[in-house]
Amino acid sequence: MIGEFWAMTTEGDGNYHMQAFLEQEGAEVDIQAVVSWVLYTLWEIRFDVERRALLRGTDAGGEGGSKFSLEGVDVHRRLLGIRAAEWFLKVHFHLVARTLGLRDFHLPDMDHLAAVSHGFYDNDLRGGEGHMEVGKLIHNVLDNTATMTLSVKPFGCMPSSGVSDGVQTLITELYPQGIFLPIETNGDGAVNVYSRVQMQLFKAKQLAKKEVDTALANAGMTMEEVQDYLKKHPSMNSPFHKSPHVYGCTTADLVAEIGEKKNKFAHLRNKAKQFLGLDKKEDNNLAIVAKIAAAKAQKKASHSAVKTEVTVDDDRPKVPAGRTQLNVLS
Repeated sequence: MIGEFWAMTTEGDGNYHMQAFLEQEGAEVDIQAVVSWVLYTLWEIRFDVERRALLRGTDAGGEGGSKFSLEGVDVHRRLLGIRAAEWFLKVHFHLVARTLGLRDFHLPDMDHLAAVSHGFYDNDLRGGEGHMEVGKLIHNVLDNTATMTLSVKPFGCMPSSGVSDGVQTLITELYPQGIFLPIETNGDGAVNVYSRVQMQLFKAKQLAKKEVDTALANAGMTMEEVQDYLKKHPSMNSPFHKSPHVYGCTTADLVAEIGEKKNKFAHLRNKAKQFLGLDKKEDNNLAIVAKIAAAKAQKKASHSAVKTEVTVDDDRPKVPAGRTQLNVLS
């Protein structure tokens, strides 16, 4: 569940009690922690400092100058301070999470989200969550972390509704398996909103069921055998138990973990592959497209040339005397 900061984090009338509704429909909701927004804010500062440090000169600082000026600033020290703040925030969060029992909770990698989204949503564009919405959808599809992505935002939210949703359409065309649904809290009746969500949830449930069937086939087990194994190992039934990530559905992850534990040799072999880094999956089509687009965006440069005399070879009217034509080369 992504979207505009307040709409996706509140749990009330402001988003039609969406978290509770999704759970009533049998979904497991992956909410965005508030700390993710703080990490994104720190990333913005670090990104801007790194970019401004490459400029030939510095903006004037002080009164009447730019508050982002690096005039008289030790760039390395400032970057070190930002890195230290990110490290402290992550360590503090994980200490609290482990104390509460969330031992396998992972915070989003802001550099990864920026890298995969830059080719579709420039990292220099700001407003709302910036490129994070696009990055999270690509991340969910590339890394198979969710079977459905729901974006909630208030009516008329320009960064999300006006920009991100348009880019998301391209992402879902490149990878149809990615189920994406934008919802605007514009005062419509909750029944209409719930109906739209239920239609996409049906697709997500079918995808999750397919993943579970695949996991059962790979493990060589039936669901009854999995349930019998869980009765003998009740610790794996704990809500705080997190299976190693393999599929987008947590049930499929649990089946895969049980299958590995029953087959000791396969379990040890996969652990060895993970340790040696031999279990990396090949990039799919969307990953390749994202990498190419990001590389082009990083190296792009606009060039133009002004010609005062233009020769027209076809039957189009000639450029009137005294006027110039601007040819955009790239």
